Amino acid sequence: MLLYLAFYVNVAFLVITSVVMKLTNAPILMLLSALLLAWIFQLKNKKSYMVLLRLLAVCLLHYLTLSNWSIVLYFLLIWRDIDFLSTRARLILSFLVYCFSYELISFLVASVRVQLASPAFHMVYNVIFFATTIILFRFVLQSTTLTQKLHLEKNQLITQDPLTGLFNYEEYHRKLDNLLSAEASNTLLILIDCTDLKSMNTTQGFQAGNLFLQQAADILKELFKDARIIARYGGDEFAITLHYEDEIATIRNVEQSLNVELPSRIGMNVTYGFAMSPKNGTTKDELISVAEGNLFNMKREIWLKREENMLRSEKLKVVGELASGMAHEIRNPLTTIKGFLQISQANNYNIEKWFPLIMAEISRMNTLTAEFLQFSKPHATQLQLLSVQDCIQRVISLTESEIVRLGYQMNYILPDEPLEIMMDADKILQLMLNLVKNCYEALTADGFVLLRLYESQQMAVIEVIDNGKGIPHDALDKIFHPFYTSKANGTGLGLSICHKIVQEHDGTIEVESVQEKGTKFTIRFPLATPTSTALPMRTAN
Repeated sequence: MLLYLAFYVNVAFLVITSVVMKLTNAPILMLLSALLLAWIFQLKNKKSYMVLLRLLAVCLLHYLTLSNWSIVLYFLLIWRDIDFLSTRARLILSFLVYCFSYELISFLVASVRVQLASPAFHMVYNVIFFATTIILFRFVLQSTTLTQKLHLEKNQLITQDPLTGLFNYEEYHRKLDNLLSAEASNTLLILIDCTDLKSMNTTQGFQAGNLFLQQAADILKELFKDARIIARYGGDEFAITLHYEDEIATIRNVEQSLNVELPSRIGMNVTYGFAMSPKNGTTKDELISVAEGNLFNMKREIWLKREENMLRSEKLKVVGELASGMAHEIRNPLTTIKGFLQISQANNYNIEKWFPLIMAEISRMNTLTAEFLQFSKPHATQLQLLSVQDCIQRVISLTESEIVRLGYQMNYILPDEPLEIMMDADKILQLMLNLVKNCYEALTADGFVLLRLYESQQMAVIEVIDNGKGIPHDALDKIFHPFYTSKANGTGLGLSICHKIVQEHDGTIEVESVQEKGTKFTIRFPLATPTSTALPMRTAN
């Protein structure tokens, strides 16, 4: 708004002074040219020809007014078109054209200007002219420099990652597309993922993660100095594009850099994926798809290796726990036997009366080792299509007399229709006997054991329920662990064996217990399908 006001004021001043000082020979034509210039100046059209029209209009008004004070209008026109004259070269060229036009018109009217103007007037005019020229030209250059700086900063914000200074995701795609359009052969695309950066952000904070990304970007620029494009591809990913001549040598050098040099310098392993043009594709999307697929495969391989190592560690831990528990359980009866023998030797005692106790301890060790071998030794399992009801009926016939002898009750609820599963009958019988034995050992007065069988969601569900002492809440998570027991003479392997048998039959076992109210074991086995008539062999580990 200030620019327009200054321009119109200068046009009016130029017209008035030309009339007052009687410089013009055609005042009406001068007035019309002034109105034309004012109209053209306010047009918003940014086409190149409008710049030329404005220049011609100023030259016409300059010629008709016969006044060199019109130089201010030339500079205001340059200021008016400063956005269009965005580059320094275009600005300097336009400035020279305007100055040449001004000098040309001044030369044409020089004779008239000399006759009508005094020497003092010309001196003042020249001082004003040169001072105005220098000041305005300097201002215009500063404005142009500032415009270019702002344009550069805007371009950096749009195309570059502010943290690392590398190209961002969108700019990388654009540059890669342009590169492949110009040169589609012998291009190697690499996607790099800093796999442990997320855990670093969690443990050390985002500032440490940002510092790591900056260092990684600097190292990548150093390792791949001949790269066509280096970009931050995502949160913890980088992308690099190279030109190669020898495929094998290039791959070998890149793998050396990514497997050895980069991890040693940044202190973190990376995963990466390659894609080569034209071998894996010629377009941007084809190469990126192949590289991302290879990157995913490498991540998957590393994840599987980690899982395998963790599983191996867990197995070793379990073996250690089993060995420790087994040693502890065997050492107790051995200590008892050793004590009797030492007393007998020191005092010449006849240990015949202690033979039953010694033999009981030896039998206990034999039972313990037998159960441990049954728990840990791989063995073949013969699965057959059998009725669960028949198995439960057999369990009832084997345990009911003992439960009644102890003064408790045995109840059962079985469906009329047979529920058949693929089972090893001996193993399922052992499972049920162990559970029922645990039940009646936990019973008190007026105790009962309830066996219930029913179908639910294509599963045969067996419930073994008692109203005994129950299991403490803090022990529920431990009862299936080997050697865990709350019984004075227990081995701690019974429920572990039960859990293993259920797993061998693709089933599940759950326990619910409330102290002084009772316990319920729930076992679920998948029902056999109509085609399950074969007798498969399975090796249990």
